[in-house]
Amino acid sequence: MEKLYIGKNNATFQQILALKNNRNKRMQLGLFFVEGVQNIKDAIANSWEIQAFLYSEKTNLSKWAKSVLNLAKDIYILTDTLMKELSDKVDTSEILAIIKMKKEKNIPMPANPVYILLDRPSKKGNLGTIIRSCDAFNVDHIFYSGHSVDIFDHEVITASMGSFFKMNISFIHSNNEFVELIKSLKSYYPNLQVVATSLQSNNLLQDCDFLNPTLLLIGNETNGLCKFYNDIADKSVKIEMRKGIDSLNIACATTVCLYEIERQRKL
Repeated sequence: MEKLYIGKNNATFQQILALKNNRNKRMQLGLFFVEGVQNIKDAIANSWEIQAFLYSEKTNLSKWAKSVLNLAKDIYILTDTLMKELSDKVDTSEILAIIKMKKEKNIPMPANPVYILLDRPSKKGNLGTIIRSCDAFNVDHIFYSGHSVDIFDHEVITASMGSFFKMNISFIHSNNEFVELIKSLKSYYPNLQVVATSLQSNNLLQDCDFLNPTLLLIGNETNGLCKFYNDIADKSVKIEMRKGIDSLNIACATTVCLYEIERQRKL
């Protein structure tokens, strides 16, 4: 463990700032920025590699913070001004982290899985909230595709409240890759159903039988599911709402769908 004092806005600090704000830099270095005690605790609990911890020279670290410092390869001690510049919180965080990306995990194959695909998620807070809901309602794997926000963006991770570090998440690079994924899953689960969410569907969410293996397709916040995913789905469903309301926030809608799946499976 190496300690480095950062007393001014120098090249090292600029690189840390880039990890927070620049997608290309994160991918280039394979590192990402994390804020929030719960996020850091869950990263540690789920065996993510800590590249560095950061804290202010003026901070009197808690017993917990002191106990985890030895997990990091590097320790950056910053001036209070620089620490405040990095933190998004009104009360500057006690400790920040830089964490190493993991390779995507193999898709789990439990007896009766629930998978979810997010088509072109475009809002960071929504994506983080969906990850949190997936964790809460026993989703086995999250897929996402298209031109989406960066899954390693600090706002996504903060919104997930630690769930990011518990979930299996994979990027689908092409339509052909998704077709092959469906073939593979259906060869293993012959009764797997691919269910699209659509405001144009005539089928209500609660009338769909979710007792069998399910892959739920969730569309973009603005445009919904693309035609490719709608066409490949076995069926489509919509959430019943009162007249005059035509849509929900995508994170709310996803949570409603996952709750219904979980509700049916617990009956």
